[in-house]
Amino acid sequence: MEDAVHALRDWTPGDPASATTLQRLDAEPALYEVVASQQSATEQFLVAADRGAPSLMTGTNRAAGIHLRLDPSVRTFHLRMSSAVTYAWAGHWLVGRGASPDALAVYHPVPADPYGLGSPHEFSGLLDGGDYAFARPGDGATLRVEDRIRRSGSRYMLLGRQMAYSCGSSGGEREANWALLLDRHPRASGRRFLLQLETIHLHSATYSITEGGFPTKRQAEGVLRRIDPRAPAPMPATDPTTGLAPVRQPLPPRTAGQAFRPPPATIPPRRERR
Repeated sequence: MEDAVHALRDWTPGDPASATTLQRLDAEPALYEVVASQQSATEQFLVAADRGAPSLMTGTNRAAGIHLRLDPSVRTFHLRMSSAVTYAWAGHWLVGRGASPDALAVYHPVPADPYGLGSPHEFSGLLDGGDYAFARPGDGATLRVEDRIRRSGSRYMLLGRQMAYSCGSSGGEREANWALLLDRHPRASGRRFLLQLETIHLHSATYSITEGGFPTKRQAEGVLRRIDPRAPAPMPATDPTTGLAPVRQPLPPRTAGQAFRPPPATIPPRRERR
């Protein structure tokens, strides 16, 4: 992020908001680690980890979306940034500004020595939950949830977010945040309130997103109060691709069994008379 900020010093902000955003990034550019991007000669869409965010216990936003557009004809730039609870939600904001969801699904590889410890040290997990920049999706279901979020448009409304538990309260192995959403999808009428729980696994340097759909906000909040790293509260399952209740597969039709046929009668052999 430092190189991108440094390159803008020869350009003029196109509006006051761009100048303010540049000042924010220029103050501590090392806080923002780019993990996915889509770039051209005049435009950049960046998904970044926000290293300063995990210190906020309430309403934690671990990620940020950064959109840069250049106008070479007049040497001006337009720069916007939006905080987000996860990488996928940062990508959702960028897709709304013209980014490709497929491009943002390709994460940059984690450096071989992200902590700069030098040889012979090897990267064997995160040292702290704040090292979100070095975490990547840990399973296929999480990848499908992220893809749906990026493409969701105005389907969801964020109702609340917060840290569920920290590394200290989970014994140093996991850290989690939750987000409560209102689902406007027509088929979600019976499960309007979607709870998303993102869990960061320090040892594997991965994260997973699980979801549960609830008919009322009160029921969802009841589960939130019972989230515990030692015994996670069960959540009604959702399909990772659709975010809706899993479709029950119809049972295959039963085939008529063959009619019972008694075994053929055996005729004892005839004994010859002597």
